[in-house]
Amino acid sequence: MKKRTNRIAALIAAAILALSLTACGGDGAGGGDQTDGKDPMVTAMANMSSATSMDAAMSMNMTMEAGGETTETVTSMDMTMFTDPMRMKVEATTEMAGQSATISIYAEQADDGSYMMYMNDGTSWYSAPATAEDLGQYEVSQSMSAYIDSASSFKQEGTETVDGISAYKYTGVITGDNMKDVMMESGALDSMSSLGLSESQMEEMLSGLGDIQVTLWISEADLYPVRYDMDMTAVMDGLMSAILESMGEQAEGLTMSIPEMTMSMTCSNFNSATEFSIPDEAKQ
Repeated sequence: MKKRTNRIAALIAAAILALSLTACGGDGAGGGDQTDGKDPMVTAMANMSSATSMDAAMSMNMTMEAGGETTETVTSMDMTMFTDPMRMKVEATTEMAGQSATISIYAEQADDGSYMMYMNDGTSWYSAPATAEDLGQYEVSQSMSAYIDSASSFKQEGTETVDGISAYKYTGVITGDNMKDVMMESGALDSMSSLGLSESQMEEMLSGLGDIQVTLWISEADLYPVRYDMDMTAVMDGLMSAILESMGEQAEGLTMSIPEMTMSMTCSNFNSATEFSIPDEAKQ
């Protein structure tokens, strides 16, 4: 029983992490009230889209309760992006159950427009050709824009200091319907095929999800996005229940829940990102 619980919990944890990353990095559906050219948000999105480079840091915290045991997973990513030509560096660390794993990812665009990706899993380097779509999940400006497009009814709520910067504060929601559209179109649900769920089951499972609360801060000084936070606890806990129900007998007698699921991303050094070089051993 414990072995089955751990296996299913691990599969579901991987699936939910993939889905949550898609929620902040996939193509959005819908959009907020962003038509007023005087709105700092409109200017901030234009500034971010035209930026030639930037640094970003993301943290994601998830608590899962399964079979009477609680597991906390903390995922952090440090990213640097250059756009012309495209170069990227990502350091990602996941801590779970007292263990930690770190991977390093680099990518670059060749003169002919093709892409190459290099990854170190902590022991060895691997390299392979990549596409723009493969690298899109790490493209922070696209992720931020998709995040804004997916949220509706953004409201400006004055200013406050965040990470030492005076910023305009906005709040809004990503609806369950938008989440469903993003996940079905992005291929994020492919990670759940090992649970034995059909596409129709997965689509039904995503129906009726709740909303994700989002908060965005935009620097008053230069009108660039500073940080955005997402509280995905309610929607991911609902997704957990739907997954177990869809699994039928495979999950009979199991109890699982997600008491916490939050994500935060900070952006900095627009047009002056930290320089880096792809290690020689990666290319070899």
